[in-house]
Amino acid sequence: MLWILLLILVVVSLLYSLWYFYLRKNAATSVKIKEELTVRKWEIDFLESKRKLTDPLADKVIEEIMTKGELEIVNKLFRAINETAEEIPDHLPGEVKRYFLETEKLPNWADPKLIEMGQEVYARNGVYIGMLLSFKSLPECYSGAKGANVLHHTGRLNHSHGAQNAFARRIAETAQFVILAMSPGGLDPQGKGIRAAQKVRLIHAVIRYYLRKHQWDADAFGEPINQEDMAGTLMSFSALILEGLELLDVELSHDEKEAYIHTWRVVGHFMGVDPELLPNNAADALALGHAIIDHQKGESEQGKSLMKALIEFNENSFPIKMHPNTLYKMYRYLIGEELAGYLGIPKVEKDDLEDFAEDFREIVGTISDISQNAMLALMMKGIGKIMLTAMINFMDDNQKINFYIPESLQKDWGLNN
Repeated sequence: MLWILLLILVVVSLLYSLWYFYLRKNAATSVKIKEELTVRKWEIDFLESKRKLTDPLADKVIEEIMTKGELEIVNKLFRAINETAEEIPDHLPGEVKRYFLETEKLPNWADPKLIEMGQEVYARNGVYIGMLLSFKSLPECYSGAKGANVLHHTGRLNHSHGAQNAFARRIAETAQFVILAMSPGGLDPQGKGIRAAQKVRLIHAVIRYYLRKHQWDADAFGEPINQEDMAGTLMSFSALILEGLELLDVELSHDEKEAYIHTWRVVGHFMGVDPELLPNNAADALALGHAIIDHQKGESEQGKSLMKALIEFNENSFPIKMHPNTLYKMYRYLIGEELAGYLGIPKVEKDDLEDFAEDFREIVGTISDISQNAMLALMMKGIGKIMLTAMINFMDDNQKINFYIPESLQKDWGLNN
């Protein structure tokens, strides 16, 4: 019986190796085209101009719904946002149905081969990517002082008025969105990732509508959830994740990096990111990510509050209790001393940080090298899926994206829960 099981494992791993070989081979031509595209110099004036722009298409849909002031229409929209079905509900208002139908198609430049490969890169490295999402991507988003103001403000609109569980739920929802978008099949026609992106896009428009009605200072902070902030978030989930994998000593091929960036570029399209802010290739994406950080980084009480909530979330969500000092070392190693200082992450001794980083890289790098074996790669895929799903279950037993509508907005519009 044991021999039969081993034989099955060998055959499965061999088939997987062959499949991945041909996947990379089929994507090679598309990758070469990406390589030939330019790496742009992202000027501050250009980025600043994008702070005045939002998402006209989604904003128009919400404006039309809200100005009608019809309670049942608004409630139908919000119930639909919380539904998990991939089909468009029949009860949706006509303008919302049109929005879902008009924004569900892949852009003509999307390459299915690169998307398939990019999602496989995510699946094979889900354990590391999930960790980097929490220890690198989100903190780097919080380090943008102006964008942090929006994130913090929308968190405080929750009925708990800024309680830690409100921020924790947003963290879990972010993780779930990444899983839906990047899991194999998530960007297929009417895939879960496409529907999730469409819904997030509408929620962004709802938040913008609300903030604009409540004296949002666009001169000081830019438009709420503006194009630069949207692009910055996209880069933190894509290019800066690749940078984080290098810091962990997880090696990806050039083809794998390009496929991963291309997949997130498609996600950005569904999220309503300005085409001018969608990078040409992996190098262009990294340049954009750092340009936005350099443009927006700064100390803010809102950023510190978000960071505090994130640290508490990680302290409580790990199955094995981690010493706070270990968490601080991970953050400081992955985002750097400057950003860590802006976010108020407690300091650690330089020698301790260097020793931690060396040991951490060695452990993760060794595991990554071993898992290049096809059989172990399949195991890592399974482990990653279990771990990421468990994190979501920790926050949401119902297994669905519950992008809450702020209670204060519900009261303003007379909405039912």
